[in-house]
Amino acid sequence: YIMILVILGTHSQPFDRLAEGIDKYAATTDEKIVVQMGVSNYPMQHVSKHFAFCSKEDMNGYMGEANLLVMQGGWGGMEEAIDLGKRIVAVPRIEGAEHIHNQEQLVRKLDNLGCVIGCYDIKKLADCIEKAKNFNFMPLQKGSATEIIAKHMKQWFDR
Repeated sequence: YIMILVILGTHSQPFDRLAEGIDKYAATTDEKIVVQMGVSNYPMQHVSKHFAFCSKEDMNGYMGEANLLVMQGGWGGMEEAIDLGKRIVAVPRIEGAEHIHNQEQLVRKLDNLGCVIGCYDIKKLADCIEKAKNFNFMPLQKGSATEIIAKHMKQWFDR
C-alpha cells in the first residue's frame, strides 16, 4: 500500500496551487494521502486526511509511514527527507505569490543530482508522482564546512 505525505510547509503565505493539485490527484487514486496544509485553506475533498500544523513528533511519524513525499521546495524539509532516503516530488513555490524567494533554483539543482523529482508544472503532478514510485533516487553528497575552511586557512597561512 502507498501512503503519500504532502508537506505545504509552515511559511506565512498559502500554497493553494499544490493543495489543489494534490486534491485533484487524490480523486483519481485509492492511495492514502495525508496533507500538512500550513496556512493554505483550499477546501480539500478527496485526500485521506489534512491538518494545518502538527508536532515534530507527529510529523516524524507521518514521514516514517510515508512511501513518498510531495513537498514544497524549501531546503530544510527537503534536506531532512533526502537524509531519510525518502522518495520526493518537490514543487517549488513561486517567488512573490507563494514565497519571499524563488525555490526553483534549489529544486532544479537537487533534481539534476537525482535527489528529488522536480515538478515545475502542477498539471504534471500525477506524472511526477508516478515517476517517483520507481525512480532510483541518489543520496545527497555533502562536504564538511569545517574541513573546507581549515583547508583554505592552511593555504592562506602557508603562503
